[in-house]
Amino acid sequence: MAMPGSSPDTTRSPLQPIWQRAAVLGSLWAASEIVLGSFLHNLRIPFSGHALTAIAVGILVAGHRAWPVPGLLVRAGLIAALMKAVSPSAVLLGPMVAIAMEGVLMEAGVRLLGGRLAGYVLGGALAMSWTLGHKIASLLLTYGWDLVRLYQDLIVLAERQVGSVPLGPWGPLLVLAGLNLALGGAVAAAGSRITPREVGEGRSSRAEGALAEWRGRLGGVPGGGVRPSLAFLALWLTALPLGLLGFGRLPLTGKVLVAALVVLGAASRYRRALRRLGRPGFWIALVAVTLLAGLVMGILSPSGDVGWLRGLGMGVGMSLHAVFVTMCFAALSTELSHPLLRRWLEGVGGGQLHGAVHAAFATLPLVVAALPPPRELLRGPGGALGGLLPRMEEWLQVLREPYRVAGVITGDRREGKTTCAGAVIEALRGEGFRVGGILAPGEIRDGRRWSIDLLDLGTGRRLPMATRDPESPWPTVGAFRVNPEALELGRQALLPQVALEQDLLVVDEVGPWELAGEGWSSALEVLQGREVPLLLVVRRGLLSDVLARFAPQGAPVWDVAITGAEDIAEAVGAALHGAGNDPGKASAARG
Repeated sequence: MAMPGSSPDTTRSPLQPIWQRAAVLGSLWAASEIVLGSFLHNLRIPFSGHALTAIAVGILVAGHRAWPVPGLLVRAGLIAALMKAVSPSAVLLGPMVAIAMEGVLMEAGVRLLGGRLAGYVLGGALAMSWTLGHKIASLLLTYGWDLVRLYQDLIVLAERQVGSVPLGPWGPLLVLAGLNLALGGAVAAAGSRITPREVGEGRSSRAEGALAEWRGRLGGVPGGGVRPSLAFLALWLTALPLGLLGFGRLPLTGKVLVAALVVLGAASRYRRALRRLGRPGFWIALVAVTLLAGLVMGILSPSGDVGWLRGLGMGVGMSLHAVFVTMCFAALSTELSHPLLRRWLEGVGGGQLHGAVHAAFATLPLVVAALPPPRELLRGPGGALGGLLPRMEEWLQVLREPYRVAGVITGDRREGKTTCAGAVIEALRGEGFRVGGILAPGEIRDGRRWSIDLLDLGTGRRLPMATRDPESPWPTVGAFRVNPEALELGRQALLPQVALEQDLLVVDEVGPWELAGEGWSSALEVLQGREVPLLLVVRRGLLSDVLARFAPQGAPVWDVAITGAEDIAEAVGAALHGAGNDPGKASAARG
């Protein structure tokens, strides 16, 4: 991006074709996780992870058959993993790693045996096996190595009841691994036979609800209002491995002390951390592990009461280990959203990964709209995916038609972005340019935005759009109550037939709602690929995200803290002249 006051941003490279395809495939993968994952979670269906992986394997196989490009699958996995995070406020490390590795393993199978049935079967078998391996690794990380002893004792107990277990403790694990390999291979083979088919339009209510829930999470406050710190990140990155190494060596009293210190430290800084401890399922699992350890060791020990007590002690230690790990990851989830880490991520692969993630976000509402109801997706995944294949090229075309962004006005809250944009508009109109779009002037009370109006620049009509007044009858959206009539006025002001009558279209402002597919997003999507210059007003903290989403090839950026309205108007006017847009004649030329 251009630094404040610097020359326009022209260095951002266009999104490469392989990343465009990966964005579509990753968006489809993420959509299945959002819609189907929400459905399975609400019903508490067992083996939901295997069901989601099976759908993912089918998506990747079908996608690779449509676009047999080396590196497509691993890129789609990275994009879907980052989308799984939803936002910096909810870094779900475990699921993110699982999704990324599934993409890597599918790519490995295709690279080893080629983009044909054998390669797909190998990739699918490896990806499905990772589901089992990831679950085992997660349990070991959560409960520690005492879990291995408990498992071995369970096998000994089983052998007393039913006789020798082949291969001892390894036997059940190898059987599970074989079943996962077979299931993954079968799913991939079925995916290779999926054929495109036409389906009717429509969106399921479950898909709509899941997307709304996802958007609501995206609008959350990172870390519950905590500002990420590199110092705290280093602290937790040090505490986690040291705790994992030392926890098994501590006596029970030492484990209690360490767990209590970590809980107090995490809870004092991260309000969200305590939510992890407030889940009934978390405590049910801990109680079950504790009682199971006591029961097994009590039965196996010659001195039953002593063995029972030792088992309970081991179970309590495992539970404390789980609390320690849970708190550490809750803290890391916040600190990993530090802006420096985000900027580093934005530069990975020359910015292609960052741009592809935002491209995937752009297509997500379209993909979710095309998904069948979750029950249908589970009953007939082949037919459901076959109905989605013809639309992949349609979604890809959305990414190939860029917006024409004439520039971006940026600044922090209450720095005068809207006031500056209004002055720029008046200056351009003084030169004869037709300027349409929307402005959102507001009222500040007690240092915060109290209300927002919506001004249609084309007609001059102004309506109250949002307020913090709790007595307002309008629907609640976040901290505000929002006027549906004003939202409709804004959408009318951004209609293509209205925009084409203007030389410049102003959108104040483009923010979290638009990045999540809400707000003015649907109106902007219709303008994609049209010769309508846009002047966007953007909060400084969202500048990089908005550029990646709406101007991946770069756009001039003006910071109101450095550049005045007169200079911005002069630059925008020169750009419009340079593009052949004489004042007041652009609409006629486009017509």
